[in-house]
Amino acid sequence: MDEGRNVTANLKEIREEIEVLLCDNFGLSEKLKLEDEEVRFFGVRGLLRPRELTYLAYMLQMQYGIRFGIQEYDDPRFYSISGLAEIVEEMVERKSRQ
Repeated sequence: MDEGRNVTANLKEIREEIEVLLCDNFGLSEKLKLEDEEVRFFGVRGLLRPRELTYLAYMLQMQYGIRFGIQEYDDPRFYSISGLAEIVEEMVERKSRQ
């Protein structure tokens, strides 16, 4: 993966990238189509096991040249596709301002 790519990526692009990673690496294409807008990674209709979420986080870190810390893992948004996309977007924006 290309570190630092898409430094100006917007929320829609990041969400689409997360969905592509979920489909390509975890075989979730059919499940994503059935879920509502606020897809949760865990819970009754959870998509991923904790290990898989860790791998997804790693792939996003490599893709966008960011590093998740305890603050991001503690953020409730981290555990849904939309929320994770928001966090990545915020981190990419902060990185581009440095």
